[in-house]
Amino acid sequence: MKTKGRIHALLRPLLRRTIIRNVLVSYLGINLLLLFLLGAVSIRDSTDSMTEEITEASYRVMEQAAIGFRFNLEEAKRSLAGFAGHPSVVHMIRAGDRMGMQEKLLHERNISDLAFGVSSFQSLISDILILGRNGYVNNLDGRKSLRWDYPFTEQSWFREAVSSPHAQGFVTLGLHRQNYYVSSLLSKSNTSVLSIALPIRDAGQEPDGAVIANLDLRKINGLFEQSAYGSEEQIFMIDGNRTVIVHKDSGMIGQTLDFPGIDRMDRGESGSFVATVGGQEKLVIFQPTAVEGLRLLSTVPMAEIRGQAGPLRAKLAGILYVCLLLNTLVSVLLTVRLSRPFSRLLHTLDSVGEDSLYVVPKNYKYVELNLIGRKFKELVARIEQLVKLNYSSEIALQEAQWKSLQSQIQPHFLFNTLQLLQTEIVCGSAADSNKIILALSSLLRYSMQRSSDTVTLREELGNVRDYVFILAKKYDNRLSFDCEVGDPALLEAPAIKLILQPIVENAILHGFRENPVDAEIRIRVTPVKRGMLVTVSDNGCGMSRERREWVSRQLGGDASRSGSIGMHNVDRRIKLRYGPGFGLRIRSTPGRGTRIHIVLPGAADVHPEKEEKVS
Repeated sequence: MKTKGRIHALLRPLLRRTIIRNVLVSYLGINLLLLFLLGAVSIRDSTDSMTEEITEASYRVMEQAAIGFRFNLEEAKRSLAGFAGHPSVVHMIRAGDRMGMQEKLLHERNISDLAFGVSSFQSLISDILILGRNGYVNNLDGRKSLRWDYPFTEQSWFREAVSSPHAQGFVTLGLHRQNYYVSSLLSKSNTSVLSIALPIRDAGQEPDGAVIANLDLRKINGLFEQSAYGSEEQIFMIDGNRTVIVHKDSGMIGQTLDFPGIDRMDRGESGSFVATVGGQEKLVIFQPTAVEGLRLLSTVPMAEIRGQAGPLRAKLAGILYVCLLLNTLVSVLLTVRLSRPFSRLLHTLDSVGEDSLYVVPKNYKYVELNLIGRKFKELVARIEQLVKLNYSSEIALQEAQWKSLQSQIQPHFLFNTLQLLQTEIVCGSAADSNKIILALSSLLRYSMQRSSDTVTLREELGNVRDYVFILAKKYDNRLSFDCEVGDPALLEAPAIKLILQPIVENAILHGFRENPVDAEIRIRVTPVKRGMLVTVSDNGCGMSRERREWVSRQLGGDASRSGSIGMHNVDRRIKLRYGPGFGLRIRSTPGRGTRIHIVLPGAADVHPEKEEKVS
């Protein structure tokens, strides 16, 4: 509970609009903003760095893929050169139609031996076609897989292989369909293929035919997949028309590649950019190959790049969170440390006026707060002087009003008493007349005695008893009086002079409406925690709730506007003498009478120096 209370006390200045909260929010807000900016820049830079790293790695990967493709292509070219320069191949293309059967069989056997070597050691070549203008056709399996009725010499790719000016060296035939294989050869029949050709020329350097190597696209793609940077990276090949030649998805082969930003590849031989490919944001990297017009492309999803940057971002985020936590703790600790002198000053300000106006000098740690504390102490001292001056003025004014009231009440009461005394004398009641004279003289002596305003409770009750005795005689003994003191020691307690008589007079005037019948007035004195409680009760007509609340409000108001000047004076004199915790309390029930509770201090609660000052 104590810990919870301390935490609540520390958080209380932060839950309200205070200087401490503004300092904390400003300091913490600026630091958090700077940390967030630093974190955002760091995370962005980490992603950019990862992108650059993957781009450089992809460049190296594609260079390796290009080198591997070039190496295998050179091997294929050497095989083509071996075929194109072999005498049997040259003889069959140039004069195969004029040879005898035995010579043809010899050349065919030589070509078959040459083809066996290529089939065994050249992995990139799927097949080699030997085609002559004279209609000679052969391949690595001795024409077993070829259609006998296929017009090879009429195909555009054959004419490109033997036409000028490309017939001076190796010719890239580009992508075309292998529709010349028998349908039972499912792995090759009617599939796309990339071919290179080497023309076979006569003595006049005119091409008589060509040796054409069909490259296995799946094996080329295997080279690319082995070089791929990640599982999601795709490396494929396109030609000058952006037609896909090599791709791991066979359905993409032969399709024209098109996506936003692809024109950037025309600005240079190699480079990279980010574009949306197939509805997904990807990093596109392009690079040329050893074959003119063919390019390698690599696409890496940006999501994978960001995913690889995830651990770094997570570490940066963790560091950021720790910094945020430490910054918050430091901010709170600094704020709490700063708030303590303010809290001490505020506690000093709040405590003034509760018990006294005395300000205990304290060190508030900061020069500004110490200056405020000193100025406040001087201000409170000045206020205390003014309060004392006002207190003395209030007492003097109240005493003047009380004496004025005495001068107004006494002639009226004296006239009524003398008239009563005349009646008793005329009626011949000497004993009652004597008692009335004694009671009246005691009243006059009590009220005119100016030596002190403080009397004992015994004297005040005796004065009320004389006052009620005269009134009872006035009303033919229709008014009775009873007094009971719970503790006899209370009779010697000090009391303010003439505080009970106005209350009894008010009860007869308003409670019995000056016509008492079986009227009773009782006074009970009992000890209470704060001193003693004097209760004056009657069995008169009582007051309604609204009337009682109105009278209670008027006690604290202006006497000139109050309906009961005497009760207002009594309450005011008690409060001025003993403080706001003492005075009158009214309880009343319609038809059942009224009780006036007077709270007074006991004998031990009265300060002699204050009594001496007031008197």
